[in-house]
Amino acid sequence: MKKLINPTPDELLDSAEAFIKEMADAVMIFVEGQQADRTRGIVTLLHGNEPSGLRAFHRWLKSGEKPICNILCFIPAIPAAIEEQMFRHRVFPGQRDMNRCFFPPFSDEPGKIAEEILDIFSDYQPECIIDIHNTSGHSPDFGVVVYENAVHEALVSLFCDRLVITDLRLGALMETTSRRCPVVTIECGGAQDDGSDGVAWKGLQKYLYQEQVMELEHGHHMDLYRHPIRLELDQESVVAYADSYVLGTDLTVPSELDKCNFGTVERGQLIGWLGGRQGADCLRVHDAHGCDVRDKYFEVKGNQLLTAQRLKLFMITTRPDIALSDCLLYAAAETEHEVLDT
Repeated sequence: MKKLINPTPDELLDSAEAFIKEMADAVMIFVEGQQADRTRGIVTLLHGNEPSGLRAFHRWLKSGEKPICNILCFIPAIPAAIEEQMFRHRVFPGQRDMNRCFFPPFSDEPGKIAEEILDIFSDYQPECIIDIHNTSGHSPDFGVVVYENAVHEALVSLFCDRLVITDLRLGALMETTSRRCPVVTIECGGAQDDGSDGVAWKGLQKYLYQEQVMELEHGHHMDLYRHPIRLELDQESVVAYADSYVLGTDLTVPSELDKCNFGTVERGQLIGWLGGRQGADCLRVHDAHGCDVRDKYFEVKGNQLLTAQRLKLFMITTRPDIALSDCLLYAAAETEHEVLDT
């Protein structure tokens, strides 16, 4: 992994795209802050098709301004980001998803990079870490944490007011969170959405310059989504996006289903049309304990896949490759608006 220590604006190419092309591989960047005894961590571009955090961090580096405390940033998935069409590939072809590699085994290339990130964080002892992402479909901004407390909520509130609390465990960086060093995921919105880069930039400014970032403002409103499930597909399935069933597919998803992201859908919302080869057998829906809960969330009528109850849907992807390699969407049965106090 390449390492840049206190890079000056003149040492950096003018655009984020040019910068990562020059780096060509995973990079660690350390910037000394006004308070040299404190460090905050940032990870961005863990997925090569999610550029908002990279653009915000590069823009800040080019400003040459000094943060409130030391900043330690990792930009890992540069090889995926610069492969063929810029920001097209989520992962480098043939490799594991980097954000599924933060627990052993660390035997392959993404695992080794994840292990190195964890080792360096252990050496620097940051007080907190934010992991900045985009969704692949159209979406508003939101945060994700693995358990609910005021510190996690405060970190997410720097960027947005929607918070998903998940008990699913996939090997993501945020799952390494601890009392000593809380870790949160920030989803800035869709990679192609106009406002996503702005969400990353505005939130990053708060993270870099506020004296305290782990204390939730009194009376701050957070929209909470607890215990989501993932709608996964058999990786051998054939998936398409269209306005009606596509012959030969196992699942055809409505082209604009991602417009339902973070909206409430009632029972009977169309999720897609199933093919005759597998029917619903191509679908996988499990809770955090590994139990099959497909029938609790979805039902089949004819060849239509429908919601079986009132749900909040989010992280709906519009890319067949991501639907197959990761999941089509997340769904939560619970919607709450709460006022959270410190």
